[in-house]
Amino acid sequence: MEQFKNLYWQVLQFVKTQKKICYYSTDISQIGPFNTDQEAWLSREYYPQVSNIIGENIYAAVIFSEGHFKALVNNYVASDPLPLNDFIHFNYFTDVEEAADWLKLMQKGQDVAFAATS
Repeated sequence: MEQFKNLYWQVLQFVKTQKKICYYSTDISQIGPFNTDQEAWLSREYYPQVSNIIGENIYAAVIFSEGHFKALVNNYVASDPLPLNDFIHFNYFTDVEEAADWLKLMQKGQDVAFAATS
């Protein structure tokens, strides 16, 4: 868990030094799903920090292996509710190219929305 937290804090430190990064892709097909402690820490501690730093919507494409994705769908069990972090829009994929296409589509949609309000 400590290594998991350290990695995520390092990513957040990088994000602090960059122009607002709002489009992410994370491939967890090799490491498998996060455990409940990791998910809880992300929702309760990490994501609120991300929101404070970035201050706008984030789009995250998460890439699973086929087996992991099928297991999630087939073995879904509702868990205790975690804090709602509605500024993060997750979408789940088993194909890296599809994830990249979705992120491009989301970015294009935002660019159009910004142009329409200018």
